[in-house]
Amino acid sequence: MLTKWIAAVFAAVLTFGVAHAQDTQSFSRALAMRGYEHDGEARFAGIYQPSTYHHGQAAPLIIALHGRFSSPQAMHAISGLASVADQRGAIVVYPETLAGFWNDGGHALLNRPGPAADDAGFIADLIEAAAAEFTIDRSRIYVVGYDSGMAYALACRPPVSLAGVAIVGALMWDYAREACSSATPTPMLIVHGRRDDQYTPINGGDVNGIDVRRLGVNDTLAVWRRVNGCGEPSASGREGAVLYGSCSSGAQVAYVGVAGGGHNWFRANSRYQINRQNVDATALINQFFFDRTAFTLPDTRSSGRSRSWIVYAPPTYDPAQPASVVVLLHGRPGNSGGMASMTGMNAVAENHNFIVVYPDGIDNEWNAQFDISARDISLTGRRSTLPQDDVGFLQTLMDDVAVDFNIDRTRLYLGGFSNGGFMSYRMACSAGGTFAAFAPVSGNLYSELSQVCSRSPPTPILIMNGTADPSVPYEGVLVANREMGDPIRISYGIQDTVAMFARRNGCSLSGESTTYAEGGQSPGTQVVRFIPRDCTSGADVVLYMINGGGHTWPGHPRPQAELGDVNMDMDAGEILWEFFSRHTLQTYRRPQRR
Repeated sequence: MLTKWIAAVFAAVLTFGVAHAQDTQSFSRALAMRGYEHDGEARFAGIYQPSTYHHGQAAPLIIALHGRFSSPQAMHAISGLASVADQRGAIVVYPETLAGFWNDGGHALLNRPGPAADDAGFIADLIEAAAAEFTIDRSRIYVVGYDSGMAYALACRPPVSLAGVAIVGALMWDYAREACSSATPTPMLIVHGRRDDQYTPINGGDVNGIDVRRLGVNDTLAVWRRVNGCGEPSASGREGAVLYGSCSSGAQVAYVGVAGGGHNWFRANSRYQINRQNVDATALINQFFFDRTAFTLPDTRSSGRSRSWIVYAPPTYDPAQPASVVVLLHGRPGNSGGMASMTGMNAVAENHNFIVVYPDGIDNEWNAQFDISARDISLTGRRSTLPQDDVGFLQTLMDDVAVDFNIDRTRLYLGGFSNGGFMSYRMACSAGGTFAAFAPVSGNLYSELSQVCSRSPPTPILIMNGTADPSVPYEGVLVANREMGDPIRISYGIQDTVAMFARRNGCSLSGESTTYAEGGQSPGTQVVRFIPRDCTSGADVVLYMINGGGHTWPGHPRPQAELGDVNMDMDAGEILWEFFSRHTLQTYRRPQRR
């Protein structure tokens, strides 16, 4: 049962009133965020009512499901579904997950933490709530899903009759086939990147550590061809694109494979600089839902290598007000979803009203050391084994985020963990004109970056490391010299790193040291904070030394005991935000493109 959540404090903060479309750039189309109680849990959903909606005139309803660790506000901004709603007079409802994941029936199989949420029931109740508030045409209820499998689950066991389902960036899990064994025929559009690292596009595959399998394109299509009674395709195109337009049930199936596409919401807007694909997922959805007889397969050619990222925008995000942005970089061989999970940064963003961006490194790592070619900074004197320019990517990413969100260019911040911490050091020495402050956690500074860093302008930096880190030694890394000379230093120890940044930022090497009281939840670890004095121009340096701490994110336990102890006396995300929030970039400098 769904109950409207009317606690005054939340109504004042979270409900902006019903939003109407405006003839301005897309991020001005605000959501009305609603709080509800379902199954004993506080839940949120965003509602978009276009100016073209007229009460009393039956309107289509679109249920739009965000991806892992994202949010209704982010899905609204990234998907561009507001433009579809404006054109069609449709109401769009954006439900929110409870813990970053949708429960599509695989909660236990996928080893998801916590109790399984009744997401299907929540969405069913939201449909009824929308029908009670608006004049909804029950023959035109649609579902759009990005990244996760919940849209497939709703298509297999729909809460109401669905006029169409569109899925971007996801194929099916093998356990979903059983749920679909008695599914009702439903028009199905799947748009998927052919180089999607998270969903193998051709043959599917096993997933490490869990007893489930991802289905490939052919197996996923086979499920819906059977459900919808489809025979031979009526059209085919590049990269496996196929349209089954003459199915016995009358429910079409279409698959669009995007050449070079990764794990993205595909867009063709020339304002974006990254992921310029000749495919517009939003336009495809619009035509498939509302003009299906004219639906045709697009030319799926694209330019450049695809990059992916997750964006979380809190319920209180107001597109009329420029928002701060925190970029967090995962470790190796991690990914964006893992970084969101281990840091709990979405909760910090919700508490303090900022946007979080979790980018993915190519092949699950960041080019934190090597230059893209020997002719530029030439950190090593040899050509890089990692060809990507991640400094340029992260700077350009802010330009693309600014297309979808109203962001404050003077309040962009960057941090990272492990390999992402190493990359944070490189960014602190290369991107001080883009980001206002930096925070590497459990990372070291490569010695080859020292000259670049010492010559770079002062930037605020917070450093956080455990003294018992088994992966990134607190004292740095020395390796034997094969020519029998002195050992070769690969990375600096933390004390030397703090001293280098203190000198660069014009700080005294002496400062204030504070030892945190032990809270009793972290035996064997203790936090010591050191702040050098007299730093120039507000470019302060702060060290959080976790005595006895391992390769961990303080405040958030990790199951791998071999990574060492976690300090629970502080929350690293809250510490980072408190540091970031004190700093503003005086002058944003647009980076030079190489």
